[in-house]
Amino acid sequence: MSQIGSIDCGFLATYQGMLDQHWTDPQTNVDTIADAEAAKAVLENQQVNFTPITGKKKRIMSVEWLSKCDVTTTDCSDDCTITGEDADPLCQEYEIECLQETSFKMPKRAYRERTIEFEKSYMFNMLMHKKALDEWLAQYILTGLLANAGVNAYTGGIGASSALYNPTTIPANFWDDSIWGYFNLVNRMNKIKDPYMITGTNLYQYVFNRMHESMTDAGKAAMSKIGTIKKVYQDPENVETIAPGYTFLIHKTAAAFINKAWNPLGPVNAQAEAGVYALWSEQSTNIPGVYYDIITQETCESNEFYLATKVQLHGVFAVNPAPCDEDNTGILTFNCGSGI
Repeated sequence: MSQIGSIDCGFLATYQGMLDQHWTDPQTNVDTIADAEAAKAVLENQQVNFTPITGKKKRIMSVEWLSKCDVTTTDCSDDCTITGEDADPLCQEYEIECLQETSFKMPKRAYRERTIEFEKSYMFNMLMHKKALDEWLAQYILTGLLANAGVNAYTGGIGASSALYNPTTIPANFWDDSIWGYFNLVNRMNKIKDPYMITGTNLYQYVFNRMHESMTDAGKAAMSKIGTIKKVYQDPENVETIAPGYTFLIHKTAAAFINKAWNPLGPVNAQAEAGVYALWSEQSTNIPGVYYDIITQETCESNEFYLATKVQLHGVFAVNPAPCDEDNTGILTFNCGSGI
C-alpha cells in the first residue's frame, strides 16, 4: 500500500469518500452545518482584482486605482492654451496571513475497542473543526464590515443621527413596509449600486411573514419592495453577537474576503513532509469559495499512536478603495431605536 509520509493513501481516500457521502445525508450533517450567512453574503458579492502574490515570507497583494477629486470648470478660453493635471495613481497593499486555526488529536489503538471506525471519526472531527472556523470567519467578516462602515449621506427621512449617522438609528415602528422606500433613497444619496443587506433580528420576522404572504396582493407588493435590495441575508446568530440590533447595507463590491490555501487540494493529493507530516487543503463545506490548509502529524506517546490534525484559515478582509468622499465606504449601518 502506498504511503504519504506515514499516512496510508487508502485511509485518505476512504476519508474523502466518507466526507462526500456524509454531506449528502440530511440527518447526519445537522451538527456540522455552520451559521455563516454573513460570510456567504460577502463572498457571493465581492469582485476584486489584485496583483499576484509576492514575497516568500510575506504574502503581499496590492490593489491599484486612480483618483481625481478636485476637478473644476471655468469659462471658455483660448484654444491654443490647454492646462490641467493628471489623475493620481494610488495603491493599497494587503497581506495574506494565518487568521485562525483549530486542531484535534486522535488515538489510533483506542479505536480497536470501539464500534465506530477511525476514518468515520476522523471525518466527523474534521467537519466539526471546519464548522468552527466557518463560524469564526462569519464573525470576522462582520467585524470588518462594522469597522469600515461609512457615514450615511442622507440625513433626512426616518433615520436619526447616532454618532454622525454611523450607525443611523431608525425607530422600531418604522421597520415595516415603508422602510424600503427610505433605503432606496439612502442608496441613491450614497451612490450605492446593486446593494445587498445583512441583518440579524431587525427584519427577520418581517421578511418571514412577507415571504409567506407572497400569494396575496399585499404580500406581492411587499415582496416587490424588498426586491429593490438585491438580497437580504439573515444571520441573527452572528450579527447579534458582533453588532446587536444592527443591519448592514452594502454596495455590491465594497467588501471582500481574500482567501488562499497553500497546500495541494484534496486529501488524496496530500504532500509528505519530514516523514511524519502530510499537508493538503480542503474546501469549506459551508461557505463556497473558502479553503482550509490541513496539516497532520503522526506521533507515538506512552505506548499509543496518535494522528494529530491542524486546520488553518489564511486570508484577509479587504475593502474597495474609497471614492473622493472618504466617508463613503459603500458600507452603511442601521440600528433599531425606540418607537416614536
